[in-house]
Amino acid sequence: MKRFSILLLIMYLVLNVFASGGTKNNRLSLFKIGRSKDANEIHYEVNLDENGNLDLSSPIHTYWIKYTRNGRIEPLTWIQNKYAYGLKFLSVSPEKIEFQFVSYSKRNFWLKKIDSGKYKVYTLSKGKEVEVERVFIQIDSGTFWLPKISQVKLYANEPETREPLLEIIHP
Repeated sequence: MKRFSILLLIMYLVLNVFASGGTKNNRLSLFKIGRSKDANEIHYEVNLDENGNLDLSSPIHTYWIKYTRNGRIEPLTWIQNKYAYGLKFLSVSPEKIEFQFVSYSKRNFWLKKIDSGKYKVYTLSKGKEVEVERVFIQIDSGTFWLPKISQVKLYANEPETREPLLEIIHP
């Protein structure tokens, strides 16, 4: 029975990835973080106000999709938001939001509106601006407070050509 459940979970994840092009397929989705620890993902999406404008008081909404719990959507816990997957906003304006992850201050990211009315997140990779698609964190061991992360994979696209890019970061 356990093998059947695992097979169903894998089939669900594969079908979900193919159906959505690898990420949530809506105008609010920015990027997601996956981890080697389990199939659950942290999703980041644009937070718009009731008029459809960027909510400058809270421009990015972050939440879990718990695939290990039938795809249940849950908010980040206070600890996760404060020490791991939360965002620190460095500057906020209607044109550009600059931020860092609370757990990694060595790289800045920015949220910008593109021509089609969608929002995208960018960062610098090898000196070039790239569009962030997803991030994968390889957690090898460690504890709750001090996980041992051997690498972080940044999946991105070159904005002009849509050429995919993979950067491997060793924290």
